[in-house]
Amino acid sequence: MLITVFSCGKDEEETPKITIEIPEPDPDDTDSNPEFVEGINPNLNDGPITFEEDGPSFNEEDSQPEDRSTGNWSRFGGVGESNITVEYGENPESNDLNSSVRVIKVSEPVGVQSWAGFYFMLEEKINFPSGKEAISVQFYSPGPDHNVLLKLEDELPNGTDGKKSTGDLFAVTTGAGWETLVFNIPELEGRDGVYNTITMILGYGLTNESTVTYYVDNFDFAIPVEVIAAAAPQDAPEAPLYSADEVISIFSDAYTSVEGLNLNPDWGQSTIVTEETIAENTVLKYENLNYQGTTLETPLDLSGKTKMNLDYFSGDSTVLKIFLISPDGDDEDDLAEETSFELDLTNTGQWNRAIVDLSHFAEVVDLSQVFQLKVEGNGTVYLDNLFFYGGEETSGDKSSNSYEGAFGGATVINGTFNFPSSVESWAGFADLTPSVLSFPFGGKITFNGSTAGTDVTIKFKFERLGFNAEGNEAADTEPSFFTEEITVLGTDSTEYSLNIAAQDADNTYASHLLYLVTQDAEVNLSDIVITTYHQAQ
Repeated sequence: MLITVFSCGKDEEETPKITIEIPEPDPDDTDSNPEFVEGINPNLNDGPITFEEDGPSFNEEDSQPEDRSTGNWSRFGGVGESNITVEYGENPESNDLNSSVRVIKVSEPVGVQSWAGFYFMLEEKINFPSGKEAISVQFYSPGPDHNVLLKLEDELPNGTDGKKSTGDLFAVTTGAGWETLVFNIPELEGRDGVYNTITMILGYGLTNESTVTYYVDNFDFAIPVEVIAAAAPQDAPEAPLYSADEVISIFSDAYTSVEGLNLNPDWGQSTIVTEETIAENTVLKYENLNYQGTTLETPLDLSGKTKMNLDYFSGDSTVLKIFLISPDGDDEDDLAEETSFELDLTNTGQWNRAIVDLSHFAEVVDLSQVFQLKVEGNGTVYLDNLFFYGGEETSGDKSSNSYEGAFGGATVINGTFNFPSSVESWAGFADLTPSVLSFPFGGKITFNGSTAGTDVTIKFKFERLGFNAEGNEAADTEPSFFTEEITVLGTDSTEYSLNIAAQDADNTYASHLLYLVTQDAEVNLSDIVITTYHQAQ
């Protein structure tokens, strides 16, 4: 833009002129837009918060201290000098859903906590219109199944008596790009006139391997979304098979827990913790999970153990992690040392068993001084059989097998097996719910057996995959191997043990078979347990 100014001096013979060049405003420069006023706390009661004309300041000088006595926003979850940045930025993809020019841009570097986030204050406390007891937010999703957390809070500092919040509320993305997420606001002790702070974690539960940038925009009231009740277990998980003297137990009906446990310390969590009895078995229930700690009066020395066992069930969780925590080490952050293991949520609505090698934690956590555990996630989760084991010369992972899947004409009724001479020569029995096993150090099979009077010789076979009518051919079963044969003697039930030779460490076996060598004679088999050794024997 050019402006020409003419001088009006009366004594001048020629009128001089001065040309001033004023740069054109950049319409894409969100920080120089003269129509935007920064430093205004938005008011959701007056309408949607769009950040187009005004918005809160995210400058460092306006960040609140812990007592929240000054400022209007803050961030959390940084480690050392690594912290998230919050600022205004350009819309990364203007479209029909979100055509805003200005959005909130959040950058998360490597090294911040998986719960790093930010909050900003509102001009006045929220009053929800009737029928719109929810908050909608537009989020620029990096992809489906991404977890976003929102929490409404009052103005009191954390830890203050009487502080009120909604607890952590979660939404999960369905695709990539701009998406409207809706968070139902629970009534609790009332909704209206309670909350004036919006808190968000835009990458909940994620550990960044590189800098990640998120965008969020357009906060508004919304009609609550339908909530489908999470599935709950109807049965108990499979009982653990380890002897009490090889276990350090945190929670299990099968073992005595260590002394000095606090299963529900006050860490400011929104999780509701209860113990429930399901199928005559006690389980731990975490409802409305965000994070949940367990503390010990005396730190556990797990340096002599090699494995952690955890049974878990969820019908609606999308992220679930378990942490071991030891006191602060020699690093510079003055924080306790913690590392997480992310649990597989592929099979929801059923009990799952995680067996975790403790070496996973050992690089960060001092296993000789584990004084806290933590579960982080969302939804409703049921936990059981949390304990540590292994470390002895003959220690191993144990799984039970039932071999109720008769094939080729063989028969099994209530644990009594028979191989008639009139049936197929390849007749046998399959375990219908096999674990995927490997035997790099070998193993053993133990069972109780008796006969009807005739001695019966049996053997076991392990295959990579089972031969079936759904596409697995004979080649798919390889590699495979047979155990040695063993003979069950007499009519009295006796415990037997059969060694399994070490196999290539790369081989896995998801098909477990039992064969009777002796025909036309019944054998009773029970308590069949397979142990895969942790170390060479």
